[in-house]
Amino acid sequence: TAPQLRALCSESVRNRIKAWIVGEKPFDTQVAEADEVRTPAEKIAGRSESVRNRIAEWISWAKSDIVGEKPCDMQVAKAEEDLLQLQISVDPPEYAVLEHVGYSVEKWPHVVPVLAKRLQLTADEQDELLLASERHSGQGYFQTPISEPGRIGLRITSYRTSQVDGEIHLVYGHLRLTGSVVVQEKPHTIQCRGRTFTVLPEASPYSHTDGTDMCGVTVTLPHGATVVDISDPDFEEICRQVIAPHGWHADKLSCRNAKANTWPAYRTANWSAAGTCCCEDETWVRPVADSPLPTSFKFTGLWV
Repeated sequence: TAPQLRALCSESVRNRIKAWIVGEKPFDTQVAEADEVRTPAEKIAGRSESVRNRIAEWISWAKSDIVGEKPCDMQVAKAEEDLLQLQISVDPPEYAVLEHVGYSVEKWPHVVPVLAKRLQLTADEQDELLLASERHSGQGYFQTPISEPGRIGLRITSYRTSQVDGEIHLVYGHLRLTGSVVVQEKPHTIQCRGRTFTVLPEASPYSHTDGTDMCGVTVTLPHGATVVDISDPDFEEICRQVIAPHGWHADKLSCRNAKANTWPAYRTANWSAAGTCCCEDETWVRPVADSPLPTSFKFTGLWV
């Protein structure tokens, strides 16, 4: 009758809206009326095609969810800058990507040990993956730090599972990222062109705060050390690699100009235009004794 037809159409519409919201496809029993005009073979083919579409959509989502958003150029540049300042040399990453469709639920307990060996899963990660046969869908994320002498790194494992029509589908990603760290016999130093550089009073090159600990302090050069002179053949490289990228717990560092008998100062990373000269003759620091190669210096101000 007309009222029954209207009710059937209304229920059909509601079922289709529900299926769209929960991600189901219109081959479920709620909308079986749509199959009445098809042959059994057409119905089976339609269901198979719909299942394949659902799986393909899920795989696409799982990959995107594991990888995440691509970092912008600014984020990449910031990461490279941090690695440079921390003196970490990153190794080529080790990674594994796996996309498997259609594992039988009954055989899943026998499949997981093989996957675990291939993907180097820990025992806990393997147990977690086994639970995929007990749930409709699941995900895992494991992050383990790597700490070895002179090396640092991170091991990340992430996967997504989905169970559809008695089969388990898996998307898996693994990343092992390591890098070598410069191990220095003396802390608070920077290497450049085969030479070692530091500041006095001693401070970390990675300190980006301004210190006042030098006021009124007299410092003496270690044996064999000299104050950097702007006539040094490598001075431009020293500015680029030693002064400009680092904070040194100061706004500026004093150098020597023996030819003019002056003490020019150069901006650190704690100031704009890092690595450039900000003062031709800094008056806050002076040698204790007047000699061509002084070894002791006294700070009378706060800013060097």
